[in-house]
Amino acid sequence: MAEPSGRREFAPCSSSGNRRRDGCGPSDPRYHQMVNRAEEVKQTPHGVAATVASAFVYGVFPVYWAALDAVPSINVMLYRIVTAAVVMMLFMLCTGRWHGLVASVASMWRTKRVFWMAVAAAVLVTVDWVVYIYLVAIGRTSEASAAGFLIPLANMLLALVILREKASALGIASMVIAFVGGVLYVVDTGAFPVLALAMVLSYSGYCLIKRFVPLDAFQSLTFETGVLTPFAFVALAVQPQFGVPAGVSWHVWALLAGCGVLTAVPLVLTSYGVKHTTFLMLSFTQYITPTIQLLLGIFVLGEQVPAHRFVSFGVIWLALAVYSVDLVRRHRRRLELGRGR
Repeated sequence: MAEPSGRREFAPCSSSGNRRRDGCGPSDPRYHQMVNRAEEVKQTPHGVAATVASAFVYGVFPVYWAALDAVPSINVMLYRIVTAAVVMMLFMLCTGRWHGLVASVASMWRTKRVFWMAVAAAVLVTVDWVVYIYLVAIGRTSEASAAGFLIPLANMLLALVILREKASALGIASMVIAFVGGVLYVVDTGAFPVLALAMVLSYSGYCLIKRFVPLDAFQSLTFETGVLTPFAFVALAVQPQFGVPAGVSWHVWALLAGCGVLTAVPLVLTSYGVKHTTFLMLSFTQYITPTIQLLLGIFVLGEQVPAHRFVSFGVIWLALAVYSVDLVRRHRRRLELGRGR
């Protein structure tokens, strides 16, 4: 989910090749520049390994959060913000990226609307984090996994409704099938999945806003955690024991301190992977994470998931299969248009 690192040298095309919104169709030079870069990317074993490793790290997050169940979920999220900010600031300083971050933030500040959009993105991703951690803490990892499967489809829906992008017949079919899967999930559980919906809406909204924020992946995480750190630190400081229950073992403190590294590692892996992995490989690896989360919830964390509930998951997986076929077809069409110009 992370964006490629490095400054953008041209405005990116929309995922559906929408021409009316951003003028980035086959007649636009930026379109062919994008296609050329896609064709120039040579997939390497290290790139694939980094991409898959990133998905696996994200996938095992539930085990990490479950080990912190003695700490209130909101406080785990606050520690994640503070420690991630520290780790990312050190990373930016040590890799010579700090001046680029300062320049980008200064540029956003001159365009106040973009700056506040970046702040809104930080708030939305924080909502996603705390809901995710809370779902794991209360033993509903499968619900978080369902949200993870639905996020790519929700992103497509937002692009269709808000950005007025055009969706293919397969794209629309995948959204309809996913909706059916969601209805079956609600009927099966007997309750509306409010928290899963909160995850889907918050992260999809985050992805939507990020399209208009000119920061790369490293800059984004540094800015988002940095802008919220003062509030997170104050919220922890006013609580007894800095928000950690008295009498917890030292390993809880160690896990809280490690939240920042846990957040940064998959980002670094993804940022390397996008430079050495094809677009299609990246598209398919996004499904590894929620699959691992579902399996861990059942076989490691001991969550009881009735067998008949897999009917709704099966419908959602069918929606993702249709969505993936659509991705492959659109990607091939772009390459063909680029070669035939």
